[in-house]
Amino acid sequence: MPFDCEWLRLREPIDAASRAPAMAQTLKQVLPDRPAQITDLGCGTGANLRYLSRLIGGRQEWWLIDHDRALLEAIPACMQAWTAEHRASVRRVGADLLITGGGFECLAHPVGRDLATELAAIELPAGALVSASALLDLVSEVWLRRLAQRCVRARAPVLFALSYDGRMSLEPPEPGDARVRELVNRHQTTDKGFGAALGPAAGAKAAQLFSELGYRVQTAPSDWHIGPHARAMQEALLGGWLAAAVATAPEHAAALEDWARRRRAHVGAGRCRLSVGHIDLIGWPAR
Repeated sequence: MPFDCEWLRLREPIDAASRAPAMAQTLKQVLPDRPAQITDLGCGTGANLRYLSRLIGGRQEWWLIDHDRALLEAIPACMQAWTAEHRASVRRVGADLLITGGGFECLAHPVGRDLATELAAIELPAGALVSASALLDLVSEVWLRRLAQRCVRARAPVLFALSYDGRMSLEPPEPGDARVRELVNRHQTTDKGFGAALGPAAGAKAAQLFSELGYRVQTAPSDWHIGPHARAMQEALLGGWLAAAVATAPEHAAALEDWARRRRAHVGAGRCRLSVGHIDLIGWPAR
């Protein structure tokens, strides 16, 4: 499923503000006492590295996995902009990147892999963290079970952030909000390239699977709260919801377009507030 750089740029600060802070503290406790190794699945332009690198600290080695070559090629420029804001530096080391800042140093390896078809070919070093952000709601239960089994064999802790859980709140309310939410949630369970997607059930299913496989699991909400200041993000999100709803119920396209017109009027007037439910999950081998 393609995501463009602009959408990822818009959501990154909202993602960072929404993530459950307690997860970072737990993560530091469960990572092995050595230079951290992280395999980041569906890395996009590297937002997970930008969020976690300073929290983990010390020496780190990242494998940034994505099927989209355009997103992988955008990583150096996105890292350059980020390091300029955070008193850090980035330089190329062959095909890799070395990112250095106060208290951390990351060697990052961008790797082009199709997660849907090449999961078995992705390296999971023993004890290395497996991370992903906004991925689990796109995958199938079969795929997630395969990933969980690989993590168990590698004794790998996991950190899965921002899995959509089906909750959606819109202010001020409008007729049609509940219908759009229902259609969007139905669309979330359609095939996103991995088979029938888990959609809103992803966080709970991941917690169940990893618990059954002997992991200790913690979850916490990481809801988006998008106020009137984030107008571009609101516009993009409403556009995505409209497209998903129309794809699910094309016979109601006219009514859905009218709903979107009323919603965009609220955005333009600076009175729109959107909340979207997400779940963060961390897990680690119990023994």
